[in-house]
Amino acid sequence: MKEEQLVFIVSQPRAGSTFLQNLLSNNQDVNTCSEPWILLHFANQFKSDLVTGKYNNVYANIAFKDYLSKHEKFEFKNHLKALLLKIYEPLSVDHKIVIDKTPRYWEILDEIVELFPSSKVIVLKRDPLDVVRSIIRTWNIKDFDDLSRYKRDIIIGPRRIHEFCIKHKENENVYQLKYEDLITDTKSVTNSLYKWLRIDFKDEYLDTKNNLKTKGLFGDPFQNENKFTVNQTKSKKLSSKFEKMLKGFYNHLGTSFLSDYGNYDKRGIDSKKSISFYYYLHLANANNLDPNYVSFFSKCKRLFATLYIRYFN
Repeated sequence: MKEEQLVFIVSQPRAGSTFLQNLLSNNQDVNTCSEPWILLHFANQFKSDLVTGKYNNVYANIAFKDYLSKHEKFEFKNHLKALLLKIYEPLSVDHKIVIDKTPRYWEILDEIVELFPSSKVIVLKRDPLDVVRSIIRTWNIKDFDDLSRYKRDIIIGPRRIHEFCIKHKENENVYQLKYEDLITDTKSVTNSLYKWLRIDFKDEYLDTKNNLKTKGLFGDPFQNENKFTVNQTKSKKLSSKFEKMLKGFYNHLGTSFLSDYGNYDKRGIDSKKSISFYYYLHLANANNLDPNYVSFFSKCKRLFATLYIRYFN
């Protein structure tokens, strides 16, 4: 399989990536599957700081790099690339294009472009606050401890995606779009993407109800649900603690960033600092953020925030 056949869809979770994947794969030219997470499985080979291990992954990588340094003629990167393309190959049989839709590839965007410079990357943005709302509603999040599992996606994801888009704004193999545009002008946006992918577009491709390629263990949990269930979930009202947290999140991102990211600053939200957001931001969760991120002083403030949330909020 050639790397030119490979297309990556990257976004935050709950940003519409399954919908986009459905639209782009609903034809004979494109094949895909439910989120395979293939590159994250090999992330230790090109971004080792994402991976932890009981055996001390830091030392393991130092040792491995030391081994490679003694065998410079062995082109490890090329062999890794060949292996990955071989893994994607079954999807390419009788198809021109293979789509890997794994939202959390935002963690390795630069590494993807470095490893597969001739592959295409579609970056899908959505209003970061709406992403949080969708995460809470879709996965039935009850408290900030549950929400902390998605801390990297929520706090780090938008800025990492934005930095990548700025860096690659002139890269013809990188396509940026907004979920809101995809929803409001589905036909036009989809048609433009088909042209960019150099495959023929037909209006019938917009009807994706019979497209089974995206069905699987991961992805949108409602892809197999009826419309009533979906609408009920979307209409669920958030609790006051989450609404307060979102005001603080808006303040944290700032109007300048939200404007640059996708004109998401015009919302009439009362932007202000929020103890609820501060409490969420500093929840101890070594699996999501660098534990050094929380200083001793911050831990003291977190204790105060915990007491405030427990007794006054």
